[in-house]
Amino acid sequence: MAKEQDIKQEATDEKVENPPVEDSVVEESDEAVTDAAQVLEELKADFDNRYKRLQADFENFKRRTNQEKEQLAGFVKGDVLTDLLPVLDNFERAVQSPAEGDAKVFLDGFIMIHQNLMAMLSKHGLAVIEAVGKPFDPNFHQAIMRVPSDEYESDTVCEVLQTGYTVDGRCIRPAMVKVVE
Repeated sequence: MAKEQDIKQEATDEKVENPPVEDSVVEESDEAVTDAAQVLEELKADFDNRYKRLQADFENFKRRTNQEKEQLAGFVKGDVLTDLLPVLDNFERAVQSPAEGDAKVFLDGFIMIHQNLMAMLSKHGLAVIEAVGKPFDPNFHQAIMRVPSDEYESDTVCEVLQTGYTVDGRCIRPAMVKVVE
């Protein structure tokens, strides 16, 4: 057994001895480390660019999504308010009718309800299109007839036949108007 241990010891001693290192091998390993470091730096820069682009794309996506939500909410609000316009027209007709006695009391109640309703709807973005005395604009006015007038200039609205409305600046019903020739 002692002989076996001596043989193993001699084999281990031979393995432990390091072969002589040449300068060219050291230089090649330094260049390899430098090249690997450059490749890693390029990969890092590439990943940083990708990360920044993805972050910018995500921010743009969030912004577009919020804009689309706001637009959709505006269209829904406009549709609901459009459905209420016949009610407003009936209130306006009731307010414009002449009344005396007991009918005057009812008319005063209708006027107060109409004012409250208009205040609430204007809080939600509904606005009346002011037309009388303004130049005719096909985006906000629908000309029903042309009439001669000494009071207004040509292509000016002289009378409103049906009130027009906008919701948040978007026309939901143009005003039906008479326009001066």
